[in-house]
Amino acid sequence: MKTVILVDDDMTNTSLMQMLLEFEGYRVIACRNVQEAKIAAADGADAFVIDCHLAGGISGLSLLRDIRAGETAVSPNTVVIMASGDSRLEVESLESEADRFLLKPFPPNDLSGELEKFIAEREHSG
Repeated sequence: MKTVILVDDDMTNTSLMQMLLEFEGYRVIACRNVQEAKIAAADGADAFVIDCHLAGGISGLSLLRDIRAGETAVSPNTVVIMASGDSRLEVESLESEADRFLLKPFPPNDLSGELEKFIAEREHSG
């Protein structure tokens, strides 16, 4: 079973995405902030799904940069960044080495479809 660390401080969004991903066969570790995500990463993960706007003015992009710089216990191959209302964040996310950017709201199957695609690509290339 593939493990996804989901980082979002909106508990309604988190619950919905967690339910969807678990239905699709993923193990989901829900985290409300960067610190929880870094602790969860110590147990390993196949992917991160990170909201761009976290509580306290912290950007999910800072976590993405830490992951890519090797500053977390695990550096999964797949990182999806999601944000509401600002498509300019897509460029910044992809420049920070996100594998995919999703602008909220997105169709429910987009997230699981993107995770499945990227994880499979990484497994076949690695």
